[in-house]
Amino acid sequence: MGADHDRRDAAVETALYQPTFFATMMRWGWMDTVLRQRARDILRRSGLSRHLPAEGLLLDLGAGTGHLSEAVMRRMPGRRCVAVDGAYAPPARLAARMRRRDFQALSGDGARLPFADGCFDAAWIGFVLHHMPEASQERVLAEAARVLRPGGVLVLLEDTPATERERRTTLAADRRLNIEPASAPHHYRSPAAWRALLPTLGYVVDEEVPFTRLFPPATLRRVWHRAFVCRTVGRGAIISSPDPPPPPSPSAMGGEK
Repeated sequence: MGADHDRRDAAVETALYQPTFFATMMRWGWMDTVLRQRARDILRRSGLSRHLPAEGLLLDLGAGTGHLSEAVMRRMPGRRCVAVDGAYAPPARLAARMRRRDFQALSGDGARLPFADGCFDAAWIGFVLHHMPEASQERVLAEAARVLRPGGVLVLLEDTPATERERRTTLAADRRLNIEPASAPHHYRSPAAWRALLPTLGYVVDEEVPFTRLFPPATLRRVWHRAFVCRTVGRGAIISSPDPPPPPSPSAMGGEK
């Protein structure tokens, strides 16, 4: 009986974690409100927006539902933004709010972006990489370095547990916030590990911003996050797409956003 219950619970958790279920949830106004508030809180605590140029073409890599893109663009209307995610798309409410912005959402693989070298002025990756194996994390970071102009800014937002206890707390929060099954992979790196890795992939880390207590709270203990504010130095890009097309013009958005 216990094994049957475990299998049933695992099946339910897996179903809840699918993008189709999230698409259904995003029709609920309260979920959109929660994600908008979380995005504003990330900007406030991490300082993301102040590290990005006031104008230029920006890339949100692993954008999810696009709420962080929305928050960034509301701060500086002169920015143009392309949001890329392999599983999720902006919900209808967000797409409607973004129609007057220079914004485009694309489905794509973060390790093989369909953009020319050096075409973005800045980029950010928000709480995405720890869901990937470490080798995949490095490929995505190297690809981001490729599409950024020399000296372009990358802001990496990540969960950064430094001890086993912090890791357990972070994992519990992740699973609750993302409605993840127990089998969902997590590959966290400590702050020291990120500091060691980023220079090998073509980045100089100019600033590191630790922060905690993001909305909505998921655990009683603190979950530590960091913003690594980097700039490209033109080394370490391990992916070079053959003759990649230029980036799409965010002003030519069409129906899907």
